[in-house]
Amino acid sequence: MDNIQDQLSQLMQRLKASETQIEREKLFAEEAELRFQSNLEAFQSFYPNIAKSIEEFQSNEPLQLFVTETGHGNIREHKTGVALYGNDPIAQVEEQVEKHIKKPVINHIDFSSYAEVSDDDDRLHARHLKQLGISVKEAGKYERLDMLPDRFPTAVIFGIGLGYHLPVLLNRTQFDYIYLIEPSFENFYCSLYCIDWKSLIEQVDEQYGVLIFQLGASYQTFIDDLYRVSQDIGAFSLTKCFCYQHYPSQITGELITLFYQRLFEMHSGYGFYNDATTAIAHTVHNASHGMNLLKIRGNALNKFQRFPIYVVGNGPSLDESLDFIKETQEQAIIIAAGTALQTLLKHDIVPDFHTLVERPKITYDILLRSLPAEQYKKLNLLTLNLIYPDVVPLYHWVGMAGKGIDAGGDLLNFALLNEKNKPLNYLSFCNPMVANTSLSYALHLGFKQIYLFGVDNGYAADGRHHAKDSDYYKGPLKSIKMHKAPHKLEGNFGGTVMSSNLLAMSARQMGRLLENYGKVLGVECYNVGDGAKVEGALPLHPNHLLPEFFDIDKNLVVEHIKSDLFDKFQCEDFSRYLDFEKYDEICDHLIEISGEKVYSREEALDNIRRQSRYLYSHRGSTYSHLHYVLEGELLYFHCPMISILFLNNDEEHCVEHFNVAMRKWIGFLSEAKTDFKTAWLEKCTMSAE
Repeated sequence: MDNIQDQLSQLMQRLKASETQIEREKLFAEEAELRFQSNLEAFQSFYPNIAKSIEEFQSNEPLQLFVTETGHGNIREHKTGVALYGNDPIAQVEEQVEKHIKKPVINHIDFSSYAEVSDDDDRLHARHLKQLGISVKEAGKYERLDMLPDRFPTAVIFGIGLGYHLPVLLNRTQFDYIYLIEPSFENFYCSLYCIDWKSLIEQVDEQYGVLIFQLGASYQTFIDDLYRVSQDIGAFSLTKCFCYQHYPSQITGELITLFYQRLFEMHSGYGFYNDATTAIAHTVHNASHGMNLLKIRGNALNKFQRFPIYVVGNGPSLDESLDFIKETQEQAIIIAAGTALQTLLKHDIVPDFHTLVERPKITYDILLRSLPAEQYKKLNLLTLNLIYPDVVPLYHWVGMAGKGIDAGGDLLNFALLNEKNKPLNYLSFCNPMVANTSLSYALHLGFKQIYLFGVDNGYAADGRHHAKDSDYYKGPLKSIKMHKAPHKLEGNFGGTVMSSNLLAMSARQMGRLLENYGKVLGVECYNVGDGAKVEGALPLHPNHLLPEFFDIDKNLVVEHIKSDLFDKFQCEDFSRYLDFEKYDEICDHLIEISGEKVYSREEALDNIRRQSRYLYSHRGSTYSHLHYVLEGELLYFHCPMISILFLNNDEEHCVEHFNVAMRKWIGFLSEAKTDFKTAWLEKCTMSAE
């Protein structure tokens, strides 16, 4: 009898628990539905693209959302059935946030190398950068922070989950920039039922912060997406980052590893003041003599889109393909990237186009050292608006496109719109190497059958960095030292290839170009050779080459490119587009903000944020070129200043050295304000001598 009573008692308890759970689920459902609708309206207001994705979301399987004993939502992973949280998600995340705050994981970038700028470099940028570097060194060595401060520049949060940790963290620390990275859109969708996103978004907005979502983030696209965002709001937003992993998973672990491995890309190629003024000066000189500019949608005008085009770099793998290129050179358009020209000519291969991209005078000097001037008169050149002006008359014909995110390119675009009512065609993903320019031209000219030869983006297994007959071994470039190769990239045919910073970026930029531009146009790109893999290019061994050739005289194709895909443009007076009065106003306002003495990290962050947002407000406007004159230099100064601000646990020490660095920035601005009045017409003087 006692046994029956015990069983009956247990059954009643289960029934009561079941009734209690039903009540919990009913209450949660009522509240969750209201929360979801409120959150959706907030996203419609602040993030309409995300709102559209929310409205269109359909799960392939039933949502694994359920209610815990504490009345909070939880979710199970589809494959394993494991719940993301325990019975009390709030207590769990409070403990997690406290742990992250007490032992914060924060990246550090060492800017002390700025102090090593040569004393012989008398450019405005170099002189002031050296002084900034000395300030960084004087600030002392980096020490890990004992605790996350109440105000911090950036949070990079890997994993939104159901979002319970976010209000806890953001009520504890205010961030200027918050990157939310969630590989599972379904997790984010379910979070709309669980937390008050509306209040969270409004809180960040009221604090003048920036909330950036990367939903459905994948190993393939994560860094590219991050790179685009950093270009939009400034690389300083990824200088000092508090990194937070919300839940363990293979993909979030991979994304964190990738973040640390490739963070350097966000801090490469800022551009700088002298770079920008040189770009303007060269653009002005080139336009005053007349230029052939690539037409907008010139790719659609190409009547020979399937005609093969060879993009030839000077990498070690070029040696394997030289015979094939020579045998088929009359059946394909050949673009020689930079020093590949000399290697091809040594093998009696005359390219149809040579490409150059660098703006310094040294480009011109090396050209004259490498070949007799009369040889260039037989060649065509594809380049950008900022090429050193004396290079242009060396060639038989020169075609130009716009350099994006650049003072010279935006100034030229403004002039073109005013005088021809036409926008400038900017060459996509054309940096950092000349091979990037060559591949971008191939796509922008409308060719859909592209072969990459010697575009290795890395060093050969035996240490070779260029083709064996290159001028880097047997000519005027043999004294040039190669960059170190600290990066392991996936090889085109498997294995790994060692690569420098620039070459690693080059490979990734090519992948971005083919993914963002080539895929839309239906481009077939083949990577021939044992170099680094390029995303979007099919690996192809030289002995498997079978291009689709056509019975067409390629001279007709070359003339079609030059005559029909480019427009002539000439402008002899750019002064009316520069607006020196506005430039003075920008400099004066930045100097005024910078001159405010700050006494805390919070005041320092507010000061930097005000400066950057003021300058960035001019981008995309009629003053966009003025923005780019100063943007690169602002990044060169602000990134180290943010680093100094959180160098160690002594806030007073950090703020003191921050103020020292700020005075260096004011010194630069004061000199740059005057210098620009003449610098905008001064050609580069950086020579091979």
